[in-house]
Amino acid sequence: MPEQQQNTARKIGPGGFTLIELLVVISIISMLMSIMLPGLSRARELGKRVVCLNNLRQLTLAWYFYANDNDDRLCSPDTYWNDTPGSSYWVADGPALPSNNVGGTKIAIEDGILWHYTERTPDLYKCKSDASGFLRSYSISNTMGGYAYGRVRPFGTLSISGASRKIVFIDAASRTRWIVGSFQPIDISSQTSRWRIEKGHNITARHTDGCNMSFADYHCEYRKWKDPRTVELANWEIDAAAASGNNRDLERLVESLKGR
Repeated sequence: MPEQQQNTARKIGPGGFTLIELLVVISIISMLMSIMLPGLSRARELGKRVVCLNNLRQLTLAWYFYANDNDDRLCSPDTYWNDTPGSSYWVADGPALPSNNVGGTKIAIEDGILWHYTERTPDLYKCKSDASGFLRSYSISNTMGGYAYGRVRPFGTLSISGASRKIVFIDAASRTRWIVGSFQPIDISSQTSRWRIEKGHNITARHTDGCNMSFADYHCEYRKWKDPRTVELANWEIDAAAASGNNRDLERLVESLKGR
């Protein structure tokens, strides 16, 4: 090959990156990652929210199918041991447990009378955004057959007024233990709109400052909290009294948790 052609080949041959070029590439990649990661994080949380809504949907259908098979009678939203004839607790927990306490275990879920109406997988009882070590993330409103309203109630379209506004399941939380009992964070006896946290239950804000819930007409929805105090309450940063005054989020919840 002539010398001129050899020199040309050397000029157009492959070359390495300079340090400055490498730093520019790294900085561009870092910038792109900083732009994309929040979006990916939001997309991942949206996926978890959808799975949670599907869990609530399946549990609400199980709630309905149980009533359909049992003379239109609701299961109990409380969480005791199904050790007596006619007991109908949706999961097992609480003071009536046998000596080998199984609260918070798979056995506690399987003992619930809704287990045979579900896909029979514990994953259905757990929100994927729930970072606690407990196996269950959900609770049933006390108004749906709870002790304060009569342990067993007839079920049907006429027995639940405003079914589309009455909560059945809610994505709940407990600060120190597995969720015990039904969800009743209002003053049931007086039916006022005074908010309180009952039995350690609390609302959640783990889905982008919002909460999932299902209703007696079988629809499920994601409710974004509009008052920042609601998020603080859900995160145990303030107490119920500090969150209650003129809080439309809680007033709306109270209406959904009042008697049928």
